[in-house]
Amino acid sequence: MQQMRSGSAVSRTIVTPPGLSTDVWRSSADAAPEVRVDQLVRRLDVPAATPLVVFSAHPDDETIGCGRLIAQWARQVGPCTAVLATLGEACVDHVAERPPGLAARRLREWRSATSRLGITRSIVLGLDDGRLTDERRKLRERIDLAMDQVARSGRPPVLCAPYRRDPHPDHQAMGTAVARVGRRRRWPVLQYPIWLTYWVEPGRFGGSLERVRVDERADRAHGEAVACFTSQLAPLADDLTPVVPEEMLAHHTRQLLVRGGRR
Repeated sequence: MQQMRSGSAVSRTIVTPPGLSTDVWRSSADAAPEVRVDQLVRRLDVPAATPLVVFSAHPDDETIGCGRLIAQWARQVGPCTAVLATLGEACVDHVAERPPGLAARRLREWRSATSRLGITRSIVLGLDDGRLTDERRKLRERIDLAMDQVARSGRPPVLCAPYRRDPHPDHQAMGTAVARVGRRRRWPVLQYPIWLTYWVEPGRFGGSLERVRVDERADRAHGEAVACFTSQLAPLADDLTPVVPEEMLAHHTRQLLVRGGRR
């Protein structure tokens, strides 16, 4: 547990450890090739109106890391579905007592945010926050059941999941599970970073970044959706810092995807 001090008095307990300055990744992000969404669709070799299914381990993962792409895809390409593994209910368990009703609050925020992004269908897998690595088999089984529903409802989708080496165990478990499901079903899989550029030095990154060009409407939708997560952006108690620091959000001023990466 870390604490912020003001003089000799303890002010707030730090919920999320500090990360890297945006300057650390700036040159890598600036040098990343840029692609429009229509070019991305052609590269994936999928037909027009192909659905996008976006996976997240916790409410806000898909919004922070992939919200601009979702908003652009929903308007330009096809319908979007959000699949949520957990309710993110354990976000402060490591430093404080869990606030009453936190899981329900986070679910409401997630539904509001994904609606703003243009999501028309949502699926909640109902797994435990912080335990996706331990429940990998159950995670894959529930993803498969959800994808059976998606497959019956229309054409094969493109899948989009957290980068499988994003520095959070739940993100890694989700990204790895989706990659396996995609390979087995022969559906394309995109990867998006969440905490990567905040906690991982560029020299330790084994993949490459790609910038997705989006319009002002998608950028605005992303901002409005992120703002829905007040449980993450504002302290959950007077003696806590926010779960998602402003410094972390500063790493998400544009839509990035990850190509490749160490397995």
